[in-house]
Amino acid sequence: MSTVDQKILDSLFRDIVKFYSSSKTSIITLRALINAIKLLECKDAMFRVQVMEVCKTITNSQPRMFPIDNLIILLEHELEKNNFFEDKDISIKKSATIEIIEDLITRLNYDMRELANQGLDHINDGDFIVLHAAEEPVELLLPEAKNMGREFEVLILRQESVKTDRVIKIMEQNQIKFTVIPEWDLIHNFDKVTKLFIGAYAITADGKFVSDSGTSNIVSECYIHKLPIYLFAPILEITPTISDDQNIYLKEESQYASGVDYTLISHSCDIVNLDLVNHIITDQGELSKEKLKGYCIV
Repeated sequence: MSTVDQKILDSLFRDIVKFYSSSKTSIITLRALINAIKLLECKDAMFRVQVMEVCKTITNSQPRMFPIDNLIILLEHELEKNNFFEDKDISIKKSATIEIIEDLITRLNYDMRELANQGLDHINDGDFIVLHAAEEPVELLLPEAKNMGREFEVLILRQESVKTDRVIKIMEQNQIKFTVIPEWDLIHNFDKVTKLFIGAYAITADGKFVSDSGTSNIVSECYIHKLPIYLFAPILEITPTISDDQNIYLKEESQYASGVDYTLISHSCDIVNLDLVNHIITDQGELSKEKLKGYCIV
């Protein structure tokens, strides 16, 4: 795939996670891959090349995106174990590869349900929960807790309009009481809120996690005020790579103001130290930071 195609896919990933969690983005990506394989027209001998090229493009995304990164590596392992079905014709290669991908989708959906189940133990009646970003707590945990009859309220920290609107819509659909404030206004609410819920794009081997821009400031502020911080992430988001290898995207935009041209620089994600987090909740329960490496999938 060309450099231009890589940049287009990277931009698409960054746009999708404005609407959905990284887990749902991964499912969307796997389903798109299934459709691409169905439409693929190539000679039998080129099937391996074509599949490996798209896998490489996904795992080279800027920023790296989990759990899809680990899922693609698991897909490659399965294909290599079966020698990419080299002794089969193209139609069988396609169907066998699609079957592996469908199994990965099933696994991720199961993990997401388990993450929601594990998270229910951390929501109590009367909680006033601070929310930042449209990740697993927003899509899975809070709606499930509401369905279970838990009575709580959320404080939504306003980010860019697309992401904030998505969170608000989910709260409204599930009849969850909410208040929206600017991120910088959290300082005035520590006498009311009871905990912070956040998600991640990745948990790295050097004891850090990657999340939305602005997460570092929010987590640091909550840590200073001794507000319990809960990080929710599936095991598939744990990576043996380190935080410096997450391909964080640096965006440079030309701006003009008051007769002056300047460049606005921003990064796609924050990297935050896990030492600031009180509870790491996964689909396999609460884990300590010291034991995370043992749960790396690949």
